[in-house]
Amino acid sequence: MALFNLMEKIVDLKLEKYLPEDKGCCPCEQCRSDMKCLALNKLPAKYVNTEKGELFSRVDQLMVRQSSVDVDFAVMQAIEFVKSKPRHDLAKKGG
Repeated sequence: MALFNLMEKIVDLKLEKYLPEDKGCCPCEQCRSDMKCLALNKLPAKYVNTEKGELFSRVDQLMVRQSSVDVDFAVMQAIEFVKSKPRHDLAKKGG
């Protein structure tokens, strides 16, 4: 069995929900990764030691218990921050 931070899956789901709504935000892999890191650093980790089959039912349970407002806020803040200061341009320029 492997350790897994359930909060990562929840943040991924929230990014999938909010990114298409924000037309001014870059959806590239670098920006997406930066958003995920920023959001996860503002949220408590929720580690489980479980089989893959159990994982998705636990994600659903946690999303019900976890304050959705906290997760939404962290993800939206991360999107706004990365939108205002994207690093993908630096990666392309070699900086």
